[in-house]
Amino acid sequence: MKNKVSKSWIAIFVLFIFVLVSACKDSGKNKEASMPAVGANQVQASGSNVAPAVQPEQTDTSNIVVSVDGKILKKSELENDVKEKFNLVKNKIPADKQKEFKDNLKKQLTDLFIMKTLLTNEIAKRKIEVSNEEVKMAMDKLKASIPPGRTMDEFLKENQITQADIIFAVKVEKFRNMEIGGKVKPSQKEISKFYNDNREKLFVEQESVHVRHILVSVGKDDSDKVKAEKKQKIENLRKQLLNGGDFAELARKNSDCPSKEVGGDLSYIKRGQTVKIFEDAAFSQEKNVIGPVIKTEYGYHIIQVLDRKPAKKVTLNEAKAKISAYLEQRKNIEAFNAILKGLREKAKIISYTN
Repeated sequence: MKNKVSKSWIAIFVLFIFVLVSACKDSGKNKEASMPAVGANQVQASGSNVAPAVQPEQTDTSNIVVSVDGKILKKSELENDVKEKFNLVKNKIPADKQKEFKDNLKKQLTDLFIMKTLLTNEIAKRKIEVSNEEVKMAMDKLKASIPPGRTMDEFLKENQITQADIIFAVKVEKFRNMEIGGKVKPSQKEISKFYNDNREKLFVEQESVHVRHILVSVGKDDSDKVKAEKKQKIENLRKQLLNGGDFAELARKNSDCPSKEVGGDLSYIKRGQTVKIFEDAAFSQEKNVIGPVIKTEYGYHIIQVLDRKPAKKVTLNEAKAKISAYLEQRKNIEAFNAILKGLREKAKIISYTN
């Protein structure tokens, strides 16, 4: 089972840095081109603390997972970290997958420890510092990426992000800029190639219909009598509509769908966004016609199609800005991974399997 906690912690940490810098937030809805999610807003804490430098050969190695230039990650620390992260999602993981999940989490947290240690050492070596203003700017950008209805304090606490994490991320971003700078801007040739390679898969806007509906819900425990009464209710509502009744008003007063607050309006839907029976009815109806009563797993519906948009191809000019942003993010990650690889090659990293 894939969950945000089980994703690559290296990628999450790198993206944590990018979120602070770019405050990239896109819901992914109604996009002209749905590129892979490079800048996902799944921010996590920076992982296990970096232990003080020691000489592993002078201590009991049975409690050491890995040593990075003399800094160690203890097995007890790793186990506590795994337990903490696992407890956040254990109810969502099937029992037969939990061991595999924990094993994978151990590896990811170990990799994260190595990465953070390498970066900490390099930042110290280069004497990279940040100002209060830079930290405040990072906090403001992070705040802008927080989902509506949640405070900054709630978000930081839930994701276990500390002030130290944010300061460290800003330092890493400074280091990244020193190494990469503006070298990752995609060329027009690269943008055009991406568009042409993915023209049929990503740059076709599907047919959509603007629909509104009235729902009379049916529960799984409803008796036959109750179901019959609800069926009669929806049929009576349809008769009122056929006789000139106000659809929005009837929806507000009678629908069991939250869309009743906007007169039953579901806006534009595409294939695959609703249950099949509802989809088939919506895409087969003529505009403005009051459709027949249909039944789905949710209950009885009356559907009206208000508008149609045929499928169309998104032009290169329309998609250029999104492609450029996506390719730049991808190049940033690739370049940063190359930097990390170089740091690993120069470091003394010892793994202990006993």
